[in-house]
Amino acid sequence: MPALKVFGKEFDVPGIPGIPPRFGLNVTKSKWFESQVRKAFNECDVDRDGALDTKEVYIGLLKLYDLINRKLPYHVRIPSIDDVNKLLDKYDVNGNRRLEFPEFLETCKGLIGSRKDWKDSLFVKIGVAVLMKSLGFPYLAGMLKTAFQNMGLNQIQGVPVGAITYVLESAAKQLA
Repeated sequence: MPALKVFGKEFDVPGIPGIPPRFGLNVTKSKWFESQVRKAFNECDVDRDGALDTKEVYIGLLKLYDLINRKLPYHVRIPSIDDVNKLLDKYDVNGNRRLEFPEFLETCKGLIGSRKDWKDSLFVKIGVAVLMKSLGFPYLAGMLKTAFQNMGLNQIQGVPVGAITYVLESAAKQLA
């Protein structure tokens, strides 16, 4: 029976197969994580040669970010081919410009993050994006509306804060 670990205590979770044993940055140390990475590796190894080239790694990242973007209220930027090449430079231990499974596993762990490099983790990127969507942009829109009203631009009074928020989000996407 799978166990769920919350605040250091384990709870049995009956009837939910495949639930990760831990949440947070420790998930990368679990057998569940390794099995999910193995599954992703096998799906991305299009030519079935046991290693992922640049295109296959890119396909894998597109699948991952597509899954993330479908689940979140805010769009997380999809990595470019240059980003994939940087990942290969960092995690390709034997220098053949291809990731075998152990290298791919370390790449995935690096993307998720660890306590050491948590600032570069996917969790932080997603968290910042969600916070901006739910708090940052609406707050800024309200401040802008108030500032315009204080400047004597009363035409903005009829504009909903949601519309200003949408304009700010659109501008941020264009600048990113």
